[in-house]
Amino acid sequence: MNKKKEMNFNLNNFLLAVTDILDVRDMEQNNVTKSHSLRIAYVCLKLGEQLSLQPKEMFDLCAYSLFHNYINDSNVTLLGIDNNENKLSNIIDCIHKIDEKYDFSKIEIENRLKIQTYIKNDSNQELQDSFLEISSSIDFWMDCQSSNMIVQYIYGTLYDFTEVLTFEEILKRTSMFGGLYEEVDTFLNRCKKMTEFYNFEERDHWTFLIAASMLNFGKLSISTEIINKKTTLTDEEYELLKSNIYHTKNALRSVYGFDDISKWATRHQEQLDGNGYPSRIKASELSLKDRLMAILNIYNSLLTNKTYRSVFNHEEAIKILNLKAKNYHLDKAIIKDLEQVFV
Repeated sequence: MNKKKEMNFNLNNFLLAVTDILDVRDMEQNNVTKSHSLRIAYVCLKLGEQLSLQPKEMFDLCAYSLFHNYINDSNVTLLGIDNNENKLSNIIDCIHKIDEKYDFSKIEIENRLKIQTYIKNDSNQELQDSFLEISSSIDFWMDCQSSNMIVQYIYGTLYDFTEVLTFEEILKRTSMFGGLYEEVDTFLNRCKKMTEFYNFEERDHWTFLIAASMLNFGKLSISTEIINKKTTLTDEEYELLKSNIYHTKNALRSVYGFDDISKWATRHQEQLDGNGYPSRIKASELSLKDRLMAILNIYNSLLTNKTYRSVFNHEEAIKILNLKAKNYHLDKAIIKDLEQVFV
């Protein structure tokens, strides 16, 4: 492996790391209960064992399950999931419908019986028999109630299909996830111009872009009502909004090899005077990359139309950045460089 161009990447490790954030958006937009995707993955994998699926099929089944509410033909290919003849999606679609209707995590015996009755009406006899077999155990139903037990089961069951991917390939994947919140290509192009201006080493260039692609991913965990609110946020709403960085950090630091990426994706609201958030980091601890990301984030936001304000032009954005630099929030030297690059 060429460490300047490549790194290890495990798709299910990544998906398990970000599932809590996707879970919140699922509950808001898809009318499901907490940990829906984890339950789908658990039940489908138990079925996969019963159906004697091969290790790679089990790995792909887990990934497809965890991301099933967002999956399409394009990102199935991008993620490297093999759904030949809809073998995996047929299992997932059935289990998704059951959890959406009945919720596997409910403790009532009557609910379990309703689920078993429902599955008996499925046209796939093999799926029927397999489900009735796995659901005959009390352990199955107890595990469905515990996210921790499900995660332990997943890591203990799957074979390790970690891949060596180029940074560019990983960026394509993380951009897809970052793009679930907002369009990221424009921001990435601006980041790319600045990393080239500073002549970043190849590894730093790509990892900086990967961090940038996930910068606002944590906002998927914030209510769209708060995100799109046109009037001033209340103190409570603002605190909730700020928590998006906490969620991003918890997710990315759980991804193997994402240590630097996690830092650069979660320090863009810190200020040189130490009054930023979430960690109130002071100037002496903020690297060039931390400072650059903070400035690029604000610049890109100012040049983007929002529901609560109109877009700013380049000159207006630079004035706002310089004012923040005057108040010792941002690095004025980097702002000067940015103004030169984007003039």
